[in-house]
Amino acid sequence: MRKITLLTFILVFSCSFMNAQKKKDLLFEIRQLKIELDTTKTNLATSQRNEKISASKVVAIQEQLNDLKTTNASLLSSLSSFTEASKKKSDNIGKTLESLREKENQLKVINDALTAGDSTKLAVFSTFKNAIGDAAKITITNGVISIAIPNTLLFGDNDKNYTVDEKAKGLLEKIATTLNENPGIKITVEGNSNALEFKDEKLLDNWDLSARQAASIVRAFQNDYMVDPKRMDALGKSQYGGTDDFSIETSTRIIINPEFDAFYALIREHMKN
Repeated sequence: MRKITLLTFILVFSCSFMNAQKKKDLLFEIRQLKIELDTTKTNLATSQRNEKISASKVVAIQEQLNDLKTTNASLLSSLSSFTEASKKKSDNIGKTLESLREKENQLKVINDALTAGDSTKLAVFSTFKNAIGDAAKITITNGVISIAIPNTLLFGDNDKNYTVDEKAKGLLEKIATTLNENPGIKITVEGNSNALEFKDEKLLDNWDLSARQAASIVRAFQNDYMVDPKRMDALGKSQYGGTDDFSIETSTRIIINPEFDAFYALIREHMKN
């Protein structure tokens, strides 16, 4: 009986011990699980916090990306506008350079024509200078070739005479011969008189006298030396002519006009363009 009781006690003690050990183990496992749970919760909170931070960063980056896209689009638009403006400016510069080249070519043509015109004047001057020698004063003033002949040589000592004197015919013949040899030349005969009194009813004043003297020279060229009258003009300047230019108190000027029609037509054409 005592053995049974002891055995029963041992069994009960063993069971109690085993239950206590199991409970201890279970409590330990529970604590470990709680620690793991807390750790997991902490890690989860950290992860959630990091996720929120990452989400905020993503939003910020997305906003920056959108701003960059907008800025890039604006830059591309500005670049396109700048490129178009630069192209237009380049085209305008090209057109300006082309226009300048055209103007330069026009100026070269005109300059060449002016040079040719000056050469023509010098040639005409030399031709008449060789023809008349020292019999009259020939000059080029302001681009105009003119021969100044004293009225005393052309019309004698009578200051109101407008009939060509015989002693002038030799000089007039030389001038007329040169004119006939150069049909492209035109002349203007410019009378200049300064008589003081006009009692003769045929003459009104120096305007009248100078015009008649100029007409007499033109008429002599036409009738005596066969100069084409279409190549000549007669002009009376009274006492207000160009005597100071030639240091001759009273003179008649023969202004020589080379044929510049082609030159002036060229100038007009280029100025028009």
